Amino acid sequence: MARPDAQETMALAALFQALSEVRGIAEHGRRDSRRIRPCLQGLLGAYQGSVSELYAGADGLSTGLQTLVEHLSQPQNLQLTRYLVAIMQLERRLARDKQRLQALISDLDRARSQAQYFDAVDHSNVIDNLADIYARQISPHRPRIVVQGHAQHLQDAGNAAMIRSLLLSAIRAAGLWRANGGGRIRLVLQRRAVVESARAQLGET
Repeated sequence: MARPDAQETMALAALFQALSEVRGIAEHGRRDSRRIRPCLQGLLGAYQGSVSELYAGADGLSTGLQTLVEHLSQPQNLQLTRYLVAIMQLERRLARDKQRLQALISDLDRARSQAQYFDAVDHSNVIDNLADIYARQISPHRPRIVVQGHAQHLQDAGNAAMIRSLLLSAIRAAGLWRANGGGRIRLVLQRRAVVESARAQLGET
């Protein structure tokens, strides 16, 4: 099995970053636009063969890269693992359901045009639209992701919409990860190599 390359690693980092922001909102009511925007750009941007360019490089995904290193080196957060596994399962099932996948692509094309109109991937109208797409295209299917957190944060309409948007972003990142060579076997057999690749992207020795 070939070692993970930079594109594969960056896609996995994007997945970790989206889920990290989901946890930050759900558990602490914290939104960091500098971390959220790259995730949304990865969802709505045009992928032209470079994951790094899609997500604004290591600067855009520094949180995801660091979370990847920490979690794969010494997993301590069971909830993050549950989210990760569920997202990967949802993405694989979506990829096999061609009709639903095409409907999702069409919805995201319209959301992309909306983001271009407002000149912001995180405009409130765009986020509300993405949340509706998630509710229609993803929520009815299994495994259903139950986000854990504090009720005061989860019941806030803006937070709920952003969480759904980030979960869509995570599914997109999972698809890019798989398309660039990622898979569960990689995480089992080559976890150390994945961590080393992420550290290289962070500029660590």
